Amino acid sequence: MHRITIYPQGIEIYFSKEDNLLRILQKNKIDIESICGGEGWCGKCKIIIKEGNPSPLTLREKKILTKEEIEKRVRLACQVYPKNNLKIEILNKTNKINTLSQFNLDLRIDHNPVINVESFSLPLPSLHDQSSDLDRLLRIKKELKLKNIKLVRKIPKFLRENNFQGKLIIHNNEIIDLREEEFNLPLGVAFDIGTTTLVGYLLDLEGGKELDVLTELNPQSQYGRDVISRITQTMKLEKGLNILRNLILSSLEEIIKKLCLKNNLSPLDIYAISIVGNPTMIHIFLGINPEYIAISPYIPVISSGMIFDSKDLDFNISPFAKIYVLPNISGYVGGDIVAGILATGLWKEEGNILFVDIGTNGEIVLKTNKGIFTCSTAAGPAFEGGHITHGMIAKEGAINHVFLEGREIRFNVIGNKKEEGICGSGLIDAIRVMLDLEIIDETGRFKKGDSFPLGSINITQRDIRELQLAKSAIRSGIEILLKEAGINYKDIAKIYLAGAFGNYINKDSALRIGILPNVDLEKIIFVGNSAGRGAELVLLNKEYMSLAEKISKEVIYIELSGRKDFQDYFVEFMYFREKED
Repeated sequence: MHRITIYPQGIEIYFSKEDNLLRILQKNKIDIESICGGEGWCGKCKIIIKEGNPSPLTLREKKILTKEEIEKRVRLACQVYPKNNLKIEILNKTNKINTLSQFNLDLRIDHNPVINVESFSLPLPSLHDQSSDLDRLLRIKKELKLKNIKLVRKIPKFLRENNFQGKLIIHNNEIIDLREEEFNLPLGVAFDIGTTTLVGYLLDLEGGKELDVLTELNPQSQYGRDVISRITQTMKLEKGLNILRNLILSSLEEIIKKLCLKNNLSPLDIYAISIVGNPTMIHIFLGINPEYIAISPYIPVISSGMIFDSKDLDFNISPFAKIYVLPNISGYVGGDIVAGILATGLWKEEGNILFVDIGTNGEIVLKTNKGIFTCSTAAGPAFEGGHITHGMIAKEGAINHVFLEGREIRFNVIGNKKEEGICGSGLIDAIRVMLDLEIIDETGRFKKGDSFPLGSINITQRDIRELQLAKSAIRSGIEILLKEAGINYKDIAKIYLAGAFGNYINKDSALRIGILPNVDLEKIIFVGNSAGRGAELVLLNKEYMSLAEKISKEVIYIELSGRKDFQDYFVEFMYFREKED
């Protein structure tokens, strides 16, 4: 019987029968990602061998892993056959939108949460000390203040039931609640409001760690898959803004309830909530008319970051919580991108760094010695399965990867089920396979027939055109930023690929069909849901809110509409070929 110890949790599992490490972990219900089902081609089941000597590197691992990863003893679990006791760390896990910590980026920050907890013991009232209850509290520190009338009403009964002892919950020198002496777990929730998905991260503010994460579909999708459709519905429907806003509010409240129930915690312990999203999503969340974002010159109502009391935003979950909304950069580049800049740290890195967040909108950031440039392209919903004949989001039943074994076409289905459709990463792979087999030409046209079968579904000529439009928009935006900075793709030191969708793109496929410039694979770094991670940082260190504000004001926004060079690039990058120097 041999032992495997999994860090940093310290979980121990045992095995006796020889098998690969991936199957051993799966049999013991250990959370680890494996898109290809252990075939060895996806490269997702990465682990670090911290101690022990497993089987030697395989040819597949030498092909997939970088030199740096091999030096750090990174392995693919499906290729490792343990011979003795091992100590490992799992890099990628399933069922969550990945946070940056799973990608070996250095995110160590000073722990300085937005909420502080301070114990107090007050002198009891007497005939010799007839100070008011509120004055007695405020004497603890001269800079303290208390502004909430609901909390003032709570004071007399609380103090007398707790013998004038307890804990102050403090936000920026404001007392926002009183709690019993045994209370010690102030919670925070970081939300990424995406056009398609909502992600909530539950945080232990005192301990400075993430407790859990939950992803739900954005219920507004029934009113359109892109931001322009949502804006149109706020104008067209009677009380349209209220309808869409209430959908978001109720969904965020439900996410909080589910996270707390699962972890046996109380929503009443949540004292800080951060919100990131594109400007349209933020305007709707706040109940602000987004109409003018859709009309030239595309002006949002607000761009600065703001802090609200939960009661002011009708949040019916935690009466004393503070809600942070991160700043936007422009009408189409929002706080989610500011959060991504924070999370990756590209604002302080050396060299030319490209950041691409691929979704319904494609937001692109380029950091150079001339400054930080950004733009937004209307990629459309193709990357998320929208407007595709058998398209669907990445859920059970979706083909998420297509590959060749020799000349045989193979594909992977999420959940190992019968294929029901295809998601964006699968479509990109499929087009790469069609190009490699010369089923389509560089214009995207079928050489024979009018569709490409994958099991029980087909990819049509229209599907290919939809993806061409999306990939050309992204790539043209990248080219405009490179042009503005006076550099070309050979000058790029690294590319951060962000977003839940970006996590599952095959690097080779992305380069083959031309979504990204033709750089070395090692330069492409998946950073998961960097928007959510940035939203977490704002709550875990209060300095990040002011840093977000500073970054949002310094970034140079490039408007693409009306630019002839953008239209020229757009036509050029419709082809499945690399731009000539």
